[in-house]
Amino acid sequence: MNGKNGVPVAHRIEPRVNRYYLKVSRLYMAAGITLMLILILYAVSVMMFFGEYVTYDNLKYLVRDWSAMTMPGSESFTDIVYSTSEDAEFTLFRNGLALYDHEIYSYYDESGICLVEDETGYGDPASAVSEKYLLLYDIGGTGYTVYNQLTRIISRDADRAIITGDIADDGSMVIVTRSRETRFVAEVYNAAFAKTMNIYKENYVLDAGISPDGKNVVICSAVPSDTDFNLEVEIVRTGASEKTALLNYEHTMPLDMVMTQDGFVLLCDNGIYFFDYDGHITSSVNFGGMSLVYADMNGTTVAAAGRTNALGSENRIIVCDIRGNVLYDSVLRERITGITASRNQEKALAYVMGANSVLKLMPDGEIEVHKPESGEILDVVSRKRDVLICRTGGAYVWN
Repeated sequence: MNGKNGVPVAHRIEPRVNRYYLKVSRLYMAAGITLMLILILYAVSVMMFFGEYVTYDNLKYLVRDWSAMTMPGSESFTDIVYSTSEDAEFTLFRNGLALYDHEIYSYYDESGICLVEDETGYGDPASAVSEKYLLLYDIGGTGYTVYNQLTRIISRDADRAIITGDIADDGSMVIVTRSRETRFVAEVYNAAFAKTMNIYKENYVLDAGISPDGKNVVICSAVPSDTDFNLEVEIVRTGASEKTALLNYEHTMPLDMVMTQDGFVLLCDNGIYFFDYDGHITSSVNFGGMSLVYADMNGTTVAAAGRTNALGSENRIIVCDIRGNVLYDSVLRERITGITASRNQEKALAYVMGANSVLKLMPDGEIEVHKPESGEILDVVSRKRDVLICRTGGAYVWN
């Protein structure tokens, strides 16, 4: 070293390079650039040739099943606070609480969090619920909407006024509307919400349902007969050109229906009838001696309440399982305002609403009474573990 300052030489030393890894890194870089170019080219092609199909509703359709995979149920339900009218309807959906009125639809999960809030503007809203989807439609109007646990999937308008509707676990639907050519038409949609068939009916359709697997459609109509009406039940297998069965029952009016895997339960003004999908009645319960006023059905239990005297101070309560076995049949000396069928028959058979109380009908015949501290009881929503007491301003759990 001379007298001058030392000169660093590290920058003069070339780093050792592994030629194999250098080659691999260049290949990965080339592959990444190629994939990026393909993605850009694909996006441009889609927008150029299929741009009319890239809509907000279609993007929502892509995430229609995310709720089933990404929203695990919690172990408890937190009290929720909502703002809704006194004529709001409440229903259980994916173990959470869905409520709607003529202005808005809301869904609260088990933690009490509002996941969906959507303006509807339906004049007379009604709903049908399956394992994955909730169908909301406007009776007498043309609008209908399908929701999952997270969002609105589709929102459409029918060509004619809607009478009733139902939805299956896979998203298959039946929507009944008034037809210009005939009185009514049942429009059947597949899991992609595409129409697959029309079923035309001359008589007044009161209810229609689709089986949970989407393979069977049942249509109940009222047929005029002199000064009374008869019941017509048509069973059609989706995609089939011929009906499975066409049944007629005299002096019977259909009121409600629930579909199961093995058949369907039909609530009428004179009794409850249990069918298989071949059209055979497997069981029935007669309403002799009572005038039906309230009823509720789900995939587990059927509950009905009817007056046995003119004052309404005595009411017969009938509870059956989904196969038609009678679990409870007794007269309550109470004025009642509603009834809810239980989803867990080991904890309760049904919940009967009074002026300001709820009666829990126990499996052993005992009755447990619950009175809320404040607020008018609007509805009772049964779940497998407990029930939700829905009152003005909020809902809470009653175990």
